[in-house]
Amino acid sequence: MKLPDETFWKSSNGSTDLKSLSYAKKVFAILKQGYSVEMNIEAPATIETKQYQYSMAFETSGTTGYPKRCVHSWSGLENAYKRLERFLNLDQPLHTVSCLPIHHIGGWMQVARAWFSGGNVLFTNYRDFRNPKCEDLFIGRYVSLVPAQLYELLKSEHAIRNLRYCKGIFLGGAACNDLLLKKARGAKLPIYICYGMTETAGMITILDKEDFANGVEGVGQELPNVSMRLSNDNRICVQCESFGELEVEKTVFSSGWFITSDIGELKNGYWKISHRADKIVNSGGEKIIPDLIEKHILEFPQVKTCFISSIEDVKWGQRLIAYVSPESVNADELKSFLKTKLQKFEVPKSIFPVKEAHLHSDMNWKKET
Repeated sequence: MKLPDETFWKSSNGSTDLKSLSYAKKVFAILKQGYSVEMNIEAPATIETKQYQYSMAFETSGTTGYPKRCVHSWSGLENAYKRLERFLNLDQPLHTVSCLPIHHIGGWMQVARAWFSGGNVLFTNYRDFRNPKCEDLFIGRYVSLVPAQLYELLKSEHAIRNLRYCKGIFLGGAACNDLLLKKARGAKLPIYICYGMTETAGMITILDKEDFANGVEGVGQELPNVSMRLSNDNRICVQCESFGELEVEKTVFSSGWFITSDIGELKNGYWKISHRADKIVNSGGEKIIPDLIEKHILEFPQVKTCFISSIEDVKWGQRLIAYVSPESVNADELKSFLKTKLQKFEVPKSIFPVKEAHLHSDMNWKKET
């Protein structure tokens, strides 16, 4: 198996995110030794897997909503790239920008796409799009963004100009607010709306940028070599050649179909995702498990009951909120407490202390210490 060498990395010398560049080099150094890689947040680690040689293990909440490992073979990642190659009808290398977390499949696939196509990748912080001196970094490249990043960039004229220099913007990872999409269309950005997951090595549907510009809604059509259908309860079921090995129950697959928790619809050949069948909250591309948040909230001495919910948000797609009782709970102190227990994205954006009676009767739900 051929892997990137120093010639490939020389093209990444203009990167501004040197930590992610170093991370990527370490991943390939492990693979070259014949080992598999655990894609941890801080640094990649050597692991042994029973599934494949030259494999990569990503963490995902999967369809069941609880963190687990998804192990992808190198050939599976190549299959994921090839379906995008066919869709874009590429006849030249695909040059990319990686500004998503490198340990996530969305960030890593930008590296893989560049390598498999004979292109190169630059590692940047998405905020670099705001810098008028960075336009040379983005000309003719494909970048992947989540809606929360696009929301921030649309506030900057310099960022909008630099985004227009891109050949394409893959937008996915979370629900997109209609207002955000309207602003992106108005800015004439070359956006491809995508739908996929860690288990499939990224995108399995895509909405062409021309369709997006013309106001077509949804997440587009299946990519080549992807089959999708709806189950009896309207869950999206998938077949493709890039599935990772999951540490989950076998019931996730049925007769060769991968059963997701995404509720969708197919109209005139275009897919739409309405919501998830489980309780997972997808905020800014991060999947949050409400039960875990509730558990830590109930550890706070002042809290007796709590309820986790989410509301539609232009920036985050879904914004996590918490209702707690009694009304005397100090929301600021609770938020500070949660920051010591949870990752930053898991802390509710808003906390509302309410009367216990209101929490129980109006919401018809309670959890008590």
